[in-house]
Amino acid sequence: MSGKPVTLKYSYLFNGEKIDLEGYATIIPKAGHGTDEEFSTVVELKEQQDSLSVKIPWLNVDDWQGWAWVRPRSTWIEPRWGSLRNFGRFGAHFLMLQPLNHSIDPASTFSVFPCSSAEATVHLTGPSDAEEPGIYARVRRTKADAVAKIYVVGKLSTSADVFASVNGAINLAKKYLGTSDLAYYDPPAHDRSLISPFNQLGFCTWSSIGEHIRPTGEKLRKLVKSLKSAEIPVGSFIIDDGWQDTRHGYNGPGEKMRGLWSFDVWDGMDVSFKETVSIVKEGLDTVENVGVWMALHAYWNSIASESPLVAKYKMRPFKLGVDCVPGIKGDGFDDIQTLSELDENDHIWWLPPKELAYQFWKDYFTFCADAGITFAKIDDQSFSSFLAGVDGAEEAFALWNGMNKAADEVFGVGRVIHCMAHYERTFNGDIGMGLATNGMRVVFRNTDDFGLPRPNVHRDHIHYNLMNGIITSRMSLIPDADMFMSGAQWPEYHAVLRAFFPGPVLLSDRAEEHDLKVIHKLIAKTTSGHYELVKSHNPAEPLSSRIWEPSLDSGIGPSIKAGSYFSAANSSSLVMWSSRDAAKSPSTDILLSSDIVDLLGRHIVEGAKYALWFSEMQKMVTFANTSGLNAAIPLAEITLQPESHEIITAAPFYKVGDIEIASLGLLNKYASLAAIADTKVCDTALDLSILFEGELGFIVTDSSRVQVSVNGEPATFTSTDLSSSATLLTVELKFSDEIKSSDYWKVKVSCT
Repeated sequence: MSGKPVTLKYSYLFNGEKIDLEGYATIIPKAGHGTDEEFSTVVELKEQQDSLSVKIPWLNVDDWQGWAWVRPRSTWIEPRWGSLRNFGRFGAHFLMLQPLNHSIDPASTFSVFPCSSAEATVHLTGPSDAEEPGIYARVRRTKADAVAKIYVVGKLSTSADVFASVNGAINLAKKYLGTSDLAYYDPPAHDRSLISPFNQLGFCTWSSIGEHIRPTGEKLRKLVKSLKSAEIPVGSFIIDDGWQDTRHGYNGPGEKMRGLWSFDVWDGMDVSFKETVSIVKEGLDTVENVGVWMALHAYWNSIASESPLVAKYKMRPFKLGVDCVPGIKGDGFDDIQTLSELDENDHIWWLPPKELAYQFWKDYFTFCADAGITFAKIDDQSFSSFLAGVDGAEEAFALWNGMNKAADEVFGVGRVIHCMAHYERTFNGDIGMGLATNGMRVVFRNTDDFGLPRPNVHRDHIHYNLMNGIITSRMSLIPDADMFMSGAQWPEYHAVLRAFFPGPVLLSDRAEEHDLKVIHKLIAKTTSGHYELVKSHNPAEPLSSRIWEPSLDSGIGPSIKAGSYFSAANSSSLVMWSSRDAAKSPSTDILLSSDIVDLLGRHIVEGAKYALWFSEMQKMVTFANTSGLNAAIPLAEITLQPESHEIITAAPFYKVGDIEIASLGLLNKYASLAAIADTKVCDTALDLSILFEGELGFIVTDSSRVQVSVNGEPATFTSTDLSSSATLLTVELKFSDEIKSSDYWKVKVSCT
């Protein structure tokens, strides 16, 4: 890591024992001495040229190391650390690098973005055995008889703000694509009299019924009864994989070679499709939306070759090619989708021709809608990369474009979760860059499943989501952190992430295994009396000065950290997750003043004083921004026990009369600041508009002179002394019939 090392003495508690240490904090310089630069390579495929490899001349492998977003599995992109000299054959979709060459300004960050188009895709790899050292653009034509260009761009920033480099690279790519003026926007919150399923507390059957266990009417009734008994206000419900009418053995030997047979439910469901939906909606009166899982190719192995659908939609066979996605050839195709052997002749998909792809999806979605389905989770999308040749690439484009258009028409705009969709079109192509949707963001599963039987899976799930979010949050995408379980598999560790991510919040609890305390930290009643999600609308982002920090190593060291700013509150939340030894050992941190400067970013007020409230430790320290933005003053020592987290609220003190008040939001919610809709301050009062019921918290310097009113009526509060000059005040906001006529709880804190 480049920067100035500073030795700090600190201590932490482990199993009740105090351990003293000398630790090191590396201070990244805030101002560099070099010059920002832009780089680009434009590759154009000539007529009849279907692919091309081009060495990137301005990327010296001996000069750089850092994070590469690579595709180690067929449907997922994940960050990997390393030097460019040792760059492998996995396809990379973004690079964020720091210098190894001492002649390069140590404050530099170099972001490299391989930008695909609607006519060709591109990713980066290291050299093949026959190529000289370097980084190579691998270009593939996706549209026949068209001018096909891709762009590999780079932004070298010397400000030590890594996100300035990331933004610069993506903006440069937009310039080449001609989309610099394309504004991204969210899908409508309401469409066809239905609230968006992604703005409600959701539920998914995948882990709850059991992975690879097919749903039945009986299993659904048991699950619905459990949710009803626990009074969990589920608003949207996904019936995951296994409900479809499928057959195996037609597209290849073995039970794993499963293809779709018809649009209906499988025989073992024991009830009709419409009755299946009714089990959910009649059993849970809070459910407005019921969705189903599907695959972009109809099922994992497409349509069964002898299905009646083949003749109806003039299905034709498409070959798959393992060479289409580099680096994973030795593992063959994923077992869940195809055979594990490498004989490509066994890998045939039956799909509608591109001119009938839209009609196929329109009919399929309409059949589902007639049964009561209102949205869909479309899985296995990036496996379309394996469709061989230009013909296969065109088919992949037609399938997605037809599916998305049909879903908007049948279900309503933006009512699809795009899952297992990590490939060139989304991460660095026409979908991610907004061309395919005219700027409308789509809900996009940001990482692999949360609870897979893999080493370090829970810690890595947090890490991958935060790191992928650096890229996907800057695209025309709404990052979705996946479902989680409130009663198993590190519930709060995962719940906290969902509170600071903009995508759906989906439970997948097994029957009778619910932790209501965890669930109710994610939801609250509004003034209408309905439950809504209490969460950030922007994904938490790693602190820029800590991006190179070795938070995943063994032994004593730092945690995973990310921040989220809430503009209506003029405040930020810093979230920390234990991460040492797969989060099974304590993490230790020294919180620095530079961390708070990073956390608040351009919103920080010079000379202002901030309250730093630690929600788990229930303590407060102050930070006065009087030492300059480049200072790194120790503020607090933080130890996180295994599988744990901490949320620090950084809130400004407002001068009200001759006392100071900081607003912390709802103390009983993970994303406490998300409850604040508006903040106004005058000489004599602090006025807040609050969206949800809950425990509203303040830090005040003199509680004896404070008065609180809610909607014009005097309100009582409790007080807890934190120090000789700071008191925590708590005001209970409760739903009542009287509040229904208001949009907010109007809270006034004044000084007498």
